[in-house]
Amino acid sequence: MTDRPIRLGLPWRLHHYQPLNGAHPLVLSFLEGNGAVEPLAITPVAATVPRETQTRVLARMTRQAHQVPDELLMSFLDWLSLPDQVAIESQSSACDALFLHTTPLHAASTPWIFHFESFPSLFMPFMFTGQTRGIELRSQGWFRQVRDRLASSDCKRIFSHMRSSLQILTRVFDSADIAAKCHHVPLGMGLRDVAELLPKFEPGGRLRILFTNSLHGNPGSFYLRGGHHLLEAFAQLRRHLPDAELTVLSAVPADLMARFPSSHFIGVNWINSRVDDATLDQLFLGHQLFALPAAGLHSHSLLRAMAHGCVPIVSDALGYEEYTSGIEDSVLMVRGVRDMVYRDEPEGWVSDRYEPYLAPSPGFAQQIHDRIAECARPDQLREMALRNLEHCRRRYAVPASHDAFNRMLQGH
Repeated sequence: MTDRPIRLGLPWRLHHYQPLNGAHPLVLSFLEGNGAVEPLAITPVAATVPRETQTRVLARMTRQAHQVPDELLMSFLDWLSLPDQVAIESQSSACDALFLHTTPLHAASTPWIFHFESFPSLFMPFMFTGQTRGIELRSQGWFRQVRDRLASSDCKRIFSHMRSSLQILTRVFDSADIAAKCHHVPLGMGLRDVAELLPKFEPGGRLRILFTNSLHGNPGSFYLRGGHHLLEAFAQLRRHLPDAELTVLSAVPADLMARFPSSHFIGVNWINSRVDDATLDQLFLGHQLFALPAAGLHSHSLLRAMAHGCVPIVSDALGYEEYTSGIEDSVLMVRGVRDMVYRDEPEGWVSDRYEPYLAPSPGFAQQIHDRIAECARPDQLREMALRNLEHCRRRYAVPASHDAFNRMLQGH
């Protein structure tokens, strides 16, 4: 795009991005420490914006609204948020391009690049991840709306850290213009020194398991990440490992105490408020296992855990195979989530339905218990953690991620 650092406008602090995890560490990882880019934060408008700017944004929103059914019109306009779109338009002249993530619909006139992890998220607010079963995608007017936005000349690049998601996107949209913009950019994750990881694997120490909720802190995500299955498994585990500890970093779901007897919380350390990044690092460094038996993919959480020497417990939900391929013997896998939650659709994409996963499942709890019990020895966990750390070093180094991101920006 340019020989100087590329100026990317980041609207991630605006209200529109709150349900999209805002300035998530995953998307920040492409920028932090990357000298080839200059991030520019786009902030809410504090002063009066020229009337012509407001009119221009309103006109672009109106044109998009023509493709939206009447029953969805108000929610669509509220989702875009006129003040947020005006803020983007009024500040984007300082940028070479906007950096948008998760969902591509917006109303600015500036060139933009787009990052996504999961294909269904492209269609927010018309359908939401975990609630996409039974939708005939190509028959929806908003499918054509999203396809047109991605095919537009203003959309310069489309990239993902998920090869499978890119394959679905190009297959479903079936557009040479869109396919030509698509790039794979791996995540980059800073690794801890081996010396920092080894103390938690000393013989005689307690087995410590860490569970964290999503960045947005929604209490309901405790269940989406499999916290209820983990609590049941942990109660079983303590019957033969009474010193085991479980640390839960999550807001408390309102119905939690109605779902579990008080005995299930013996040995559980619950942190119900957000912690800073340094504290989270110490939590990872102090636990041998990281529990993520989730209904959906959480790429950044998984890599961060492995980079801190935590052996992960993950489900077979769509996408995890891209991170666990080659280290299957040092990852604890819970199977059956893929079959319960996901369905291959004839149009070439994969729909999802999270609701069944929220119910109690003795089978999932038993699997989690059994996987932990099979490898509870410190020496065994240490070897698994070191293999995973080397895996991250080979595949998810920060310099390689930045290099791929910068080549993507240049169109290579």
